[in-house]
Amino acid sequence: MTEETFRTSIEEARQRINELPEGQRGALLQILDETIERHRELEQNFARVREAVAEWQLMIKYLIFDREATIRERDELRRKLGNQGL
Repeated sequence: MTEETFRTSIEEARQRINELPEGQRGALLQILDETIERHRELEQNFARVREAVAEWQLMIKYLIFDREATIRERDELRRKLGNQGL
């Protein structure tokens, strides 16, 4: 569900609730407000997850780079030691 679709649905629900008798509105408006708040919390949590995954991907790239550099350094050291007749 896109943000626009969510907002449209919430607004439609709010309009329908406002058409109800006064005594029936309170609890439904409270549920609607809680739904909006939970939606915001979910959006924030997903944003945090996306950020954490992006950081993890970057860390993996650095680890791969470091591993490859270590392998190159090891191979170069072995080559140098091999040339010394060891």
